Amino acid sequence: MSSGMKTPSPNFERSLEFVLKAEGGFSNHPHDRGGKTNKGILQREYDKVRDNMQLDRQCVSKITDEEVEDIYYNDYWVPGCCYKLPWPLCAVHFDGCVNVGVGQQNRFLQRAVGTKDDGSFGPKTLLAYHAKVEDVGVDAIVQNILEQRKDFYDLLTRLDAKQLSFIEGWNNRLNNLKKFIA
Repeated sequence: MSSGMKTPSPNFERSLEFVLKAEGGFSNHPHDRGGKTNKGILQREYDKVRDNMQLDRQCVSKITDEEVEDIYYNDYWVPGCCYKLPWPLCAVHFDGCVNVGVGQQNRFLQRAVGTKDDGSFGPKTLLAYHAKVEDVGVDAIVQNILEQRKDFYDLLTRLDAKQLSFIEGWNNRLNNLKKFIA
């Protein structure tokens, strides 16, 4: 099953390795707003993909590895423009696209590079990124994004106490991501 996926890059493969480990297997946690998920793919997202391919819907617990890879590449890696970023920033950005959504992760990147945070990764974001790299380097941008994600998780728990059940896992994910890219 391929939905037009191009040959993934080594950076995609490496980044996907981390995401799959972080996301784990099938889950249907009562406080998870996404509902049923498997390998990080939401049921509603899987339904949409299968509908678009004119395939019968099925439980996300039955998703294949090929479907997972296609979804991560076509719905996160490419829309997040992760392929435009060097290692390790592309891995951090991709993981954020998966974990908090492409638009929110783009805002983190835009704030880290000092441009308008509209959630759309376009030419202005890329120009600001290149300027910021020359000024402070990739590692400083990565660190800024990781700090923003931690603050975002804290905000989520303040806005909805039910999300406290995820804070330890989110913080572990960030710590594991730091080790992964080191």
